[in-house]
This record gives sequence, C-alpha cells and structure tokens, in this order.
Amino acid sequence: MSRGRPALRVAVDARPGVSAGMTGIGIYTRELLRHLPRVDPRTTYLAWYLNARAALRPWRPPRFFEPAPNLVERWTPFPSAWWERLAAERDLPRVEWFVRFDVLFAPNFIPPPTRSRRVVLTVHDLAFRRFPETAPHATRRWLGKLDDALRRAAHVIVPSQATRDDLVELASFDADRVTVVPHGVDRGVFRPPADDEVARVRRRFGIDGPYLVFIGGLEPRKNLPRLLRAFAEVPGDVRLVVAGAWVPWNPEGVDQLRPVVDALPPETRARLVFPGYVGERDKVALLGGAEALAYPSRYEGFGLPVLEAMAVGTPVLTSTVSSLPEVAGDAAVLVDPDDEGAIAEGMTRLLSDRELAASLRAAGLERAARFSWDETAKRTATVLHLAARG
Repeated sequence: MSRGRPALRVAVDARPGVSAGMTGIGIYTRELLRHLPRVDPRTTYLAWYLNARAALRPWRPPRFFEPAPNLVERWTPFPSAWWERLAAERDLPRVEWFVRFDVLFAPNFIPPPTRSRRVVLTVHDLAFRRFPETAPHATRRWLGKLDDALRRAAHVIVPSQATRDDLVELASFDADRVTVVPHGVDRGVFRPPADDEVARVRRRFGIDGPYLVFIGGLEPRKNLPRLLRAFAEVPGDVRLVVAGAWVPWNPEGVDQLRPVVDALPPETRARLVFPGYVGERDKVALLGGAEALAYPSRYEGFGLPVLEAMAVGTPVLTSTVSSLPEVAGDAAVLVDPDDEGAIAEGMTRLLSDRELAASLRAAGLERAARFSWDETAKRTATVLHLAARG
C-alpha cells in the first residue's frame, strides 16, 4: 500500500458468525473476523450483521467479536426474516446503505444485496448441484442465486481443490478467478483435553465405556443412515455418539433419520447417544475421549470436524471422496462412503488395532499443525486486496 493512500475498508457479512448453534460456516466467519484484523492491520474490517433487538437498547450496542483497533461492528436493526424476504423479492435493501466499504466479503455463498462489483464470495461446496436430492427446495432456491452472484463477483474463495474443480465443472466458472484457501484449526482450543474434562462430558451425556463419535449437522449428505447401519455390525459394547442437530438449510434432515434409527435392532439403538448440538468446550471433550471420529460423509467442501479431531489427537475414519482426502492426507482411515461393509470394517479396525490407532493419533496431530487460521486469514486478505485493485 503506497504512502498516503486511504486505508482499505472491507465490509464482512458477519451474519453467520452471530447465529446460534454455529456450524462450519459460522466458525469460519468468526475465526476470520478474529484473525483478519491481526494479520492485515492497515485495513479496516467492518463486521456487518442484523440485530433487530439491539434497537431497543441503542446505548448498549452488541459486541460479538474479539475487539481489535481495526475491527468495527456495524449492526442493522432489521428482523432477519423481513430482510431475507425483501432481498429475495426485490434485491433490497442494499448493504451499502448501512455501511461504507471498498470491498464486500461474503463468507456464506450469497452476498447481501449490493451494486458493488468489488465482491469476494466464499463458495464452501457445490453439494446442492452435485447431490440435489440432499438439498431441500428452499435451499436450492436460495442457492439458485449463486450463478448471478458468481457473474458479478470480483473473485471467489473455495476451501479445497475439490470445491474449485466442482465450481469450474458445475458452474462453468472462470478458474482464474478462484483461489483455494483451506480452513484452519485453533490449536489453542482443539488440543488433547484433560481427563476431568472427558469425565465431565461423559457424565453430562450419560456415556459409559468406549465410544465412537460423529460431529456435524444432521443432514443427508453426512451419510448418517449408512453410518448407523454400519455401526450395527460393529461388535462389542462400544457406543456411537451422534453429536449434532438439525440445520436451518435442511430442517428435514432429522425427520429423515428417525425411521432409520427405528429400524435398527434394539441392541444397536441402546448403544446410540444423541446429545444434540454441542458447544465448543463439549466438542473438544467429546472428541478427546472418543476412540475415533466416524465421519464417512458423502460430500464435503472441506470437512472441519476431521481437522478438529486430529488436533485433539483422535483417530479419524472418513471418506475417499470430495475434499476429505485433501484434508486427511495419510493421517486417517479412508473408506468408500457408499459401502456400509467398508465403514463397519474401518470402525472395527480402529477399535481393535491399538497400533493403528496410536499411529493415527500421532499422524493426526502432525497433520493438524499444518493448518492455522492465521494462514487462512493471510491468504484471504491477499484476495481481498486483489479485488480492491480490480
């Protein structure tokens, strides 16, 4: 940046980072708003979000993000449902009416309405195109606006080479305007937990004995029906903890799972634990106490739970498809997600082969050390400055 040039102002659509029950995109948004101001101190970052309740107490403005000299929170007192309806029907109101910026960063696919051409999108995956049957109609309609957003975007960020390939193939997008920026993991939080933390979470959720864990939203592409049926073939008294809840973009996921659970043998159902959505502290303890993470998803743009499990030293079983081999490398057991026998065999190996489990714990810790949110933020900032110059 040359001397005398005004500092760049980047507005970030921070709505995913202030929502309750955050999943991967919310974590991604929150972590970038923690790290971008730190790694790019000469840029002003404006975290913009909706907060209708804040209008009732304007003398006590909300604070959702870690303070930084160059981070400003800007909230608009507008109900989310009204905003979404107007945005869908009229492409209004425009975000520039509420916050002044040079570049708009949309970390959740579709930007808020804007006439700016200096927009950077993050496209996390193309699941709704690759597996349209797994996405409900409302989600497909919302993401149907992605083509228009892509046409107008200055640049697009994706978290994996697999997603980049899908974007070029399925959306016919210009590969030169796509940059792969992998996610990170906070190794200050995701690290092997203390024994008393594991004991605490066991008591809280009533988990006795050894257990496998799945963590993620309860949606079709996570492949939970096959995981549950495969688990029925795993011998012994091991339990499977399915930690997650319905997700707003696919509320039908839970209803689709119930008949699968009901059809399992009673002895298998007795070994299942459904704690619902778990916060970060409980997630770390659940992962740390597990024999392995069982995550045979059919499709992921990145697969953050794989990295989080590795960072706490938990062996991982995941899939041979989409981005998951990129994230896991050689530090996991990889299985065909459509093969229930392979999933069952992989879980059984991790439970019975102590030498394999130990080697994967060590390899996972080493693998996770290669991913940091600081690096994610640095590479994201580079793209944002590129868009500003364009």
